[in-house]
Amino acid sequence: MCGIAGIIHLDHRPVDGDELRQFTRTLTHRGPDGEGYHLRGCIGLGHRRLAILDPSDAGRQPMSDPGGRYWITYNGEIYNFIELRQELLALGHRFQTETDTEVILASFVQWGEGCQFKFNGMWAFAIWDETQRSLFLSRDRFGVKPLHYCYDGRRFAFASEMKAFLALAGFSCEFDSHAIATTLQSPGVLEATDHCLLHGINRLPAGHSLTLSHGKPPVTRRWWRTLDHLRPPPARLADQAAQFRDLFLDACRIRMRSDVPLATSLSGGLDSSAVLCGMTHIRGQAGRADRLARDWHRAFVATYPGTFQDESAYAKIVVEHTGATAIYVEINLGAIADELDDYLYRYEEIQDVHLGPYLVYKAMRDAGVVVSLDGHGGDELLAGYAAYPLEAMRTALLHRLDPKRACAMNRILQAMTPDNSAAGQSNWGAHLCRRFYGPARRTLRNWLQLSPALFRRIRQAGPPTWLEEIPLPIPPLTDAMPPGYDTVNQHLYRDFHYSVLPAILRNFDRLSMSHGVEVRAPFLDWRLVCYSFSLPGESKLGNGYTKQVLREALRGILPEPIRTRTTKVGFGNPLFIWVMDALRPMILETVHSRMFLDSAIWNGQAIRTDVERAYRNGNAALLVRVWPYVLAARFIHSFQHHRCQL
Repeated sequence: MCGIAGIIHLDHRPVDGDELRQFTRTLTHRGPDGEGYHLRGCIGLGHRRLAILDPSDAGRQPMSDPGGRYWITYNGEIYNFIELRQELLALGHRFQTETDTEVILASFVQWGEGCQFKFNGMWAFAIWDETQRSLFLSRDRFGVKPLHYCYDGRRFAFASEMKAFLALAGFSCEFDSHAIATTLQSPGVLEATDHCLLHGINRLPAGHSLTLSHGKPPVTRRWWRTLDHLRPPPARLADQAAQFRDLFLDACRIRMRSDVPLATSLSGGLDSSAVLCGMTHIRGQAGRADRLARDWHRAFVATYPGTFQDESAYAKIVVEHTGATAIYVEINLGAIADELDDYLYRYEEIQDVHLGPYLVYKAMRDAGVVVSLDGHGGDELLAGYAAYPLEAMRTALLHRLDPKRACAMNRILQAMTPDNSAAGQSNWGAHLCRRFYGPARRTLRNWLQLSPALFRRIRQAGPPTWLEEIPLPIPPLTDAMPPGYDTVNQHLYRDFHYSVLPAILRNFDRLSMSHGVEVRAPFLDWRLVCYSFSLPGESKLGNGYTKQVLREALRGILPEPIRTRTTKVGFGNPLFIWVMDALRPMILETVHSRMFLDSAIWNGQAIRTDVERAYRNGNAALLVRVWPYVLAARFIHSFQHHRCQL
């Protein structure tokens, strides 16, 4: 896990060493353990190292193959590197280090671009071929690790983060109003495209590679599509759960490979609890050859005292069950209130301030922990959000005419959100009630047993739009679904690959790497992902539960109060509280600023008026809707400020 950067002058000018170093050092937070460079004529590669496997100097990058033809700079982890190393040894390759970096390089030499299918892990890497004078970039299947690039016909440059490009000569810090408007209207959509918030920078999408040869523009190619790798699952839920259990535990096992301390970020929810309990279950069974971390049994728990976000009581159940050492991190906005602009510069995104994870990863680094195993992907893989039973309700009512299925999904929804809050804010709920409003509304209410308050709430109009008239937002991407693929899986597939999860992975990469901590996610093991998308939607939503197959798979591994827990909180912030109190000065200062009022992207005057009215009337819901616009303004300001300092 590191920061990577590179510059190629296509007009054969030599790369300036000072510029390459400045470019690379903007990523020091990603790799605080050292730096390295390969500079030769028109090519320059940079690397900031976070030492996890073979932390000796032998593992430094950029690294070359024994013949010096290929050079690699790489960010990520290949968890099956031990098995690949054995395969490559049998093919005649020899190794000088104990790193996965050297395994990637040997795999590229052996299999070319086909090596990508061999890897089980997360990565963004660049390999320079000195003989062919060509560059190959690759990004992992699901986009866990970031990779950005810019190309103007004379220069090609790449880096792990957007902010690095501010250090390049001639690069202007101009924002793409089209992209910013898309983010404000549809958060998460941008991450699955090649668009970025800054003009002139592209993102290499997940599951894509890029080849650059002298005299030719860069060529991108999609190398991975999950739908191409589905396989028929067992028919019985018990058999499905048994296979899921084996895959999940092996995903945990290979992600515990580390030469430095690792821990877990434990919320008390089902997914993070499953990871810690899975680690505990397999730790006593693994052999020395597995190279598992010796220091691994700490759990870092975010607490939100006095708010609905606090799940520490559930986390304590898991801690007692596993015997882990718990470190509780109290989340208070005051901890970084004076650093929010710097936070946004590190975060480089217009989304909510995920303060809990940010402070948890900081606490990890302060405690000497470098790797965290987290539960990312479980919700989008196994239908963990309220939107999914609502989707199933919609299908049952509008297409299958199956009120029994609709009522079953409603029971799941009510158990997830006993106060009806999440259900009440769902777009699907609004769609259902509009569709059945009129003569059929009494029937709908009877079927779903909706309370009058909930019924009124899900008929409310959506949030106001304050965007100015600018080009249409960037449309979301998707794959053509195979015939007969059920609607629950279609919804999950889109969220997993093209909207919700890509944004979450981007956010948590920045949150963790701001403190030099690597995040590993067993639910993102490609074997488990392909298997899960092969399962029918009924295996995920059924018998009164979300994530049904996971709950069945971990009987006897998870404590029962967690395995059977139905409520859903998530790793967010108590924004409804914060906007009325701690964030009030920042919100008012921002919406009254000249830059905010004169914006060509949003209607600053209208937003200011709405904010003033919201504070007079105590309307926290409206202020929460304004918050992304405030973040957008602070984000733009923070980038412009840091650009002037470089």
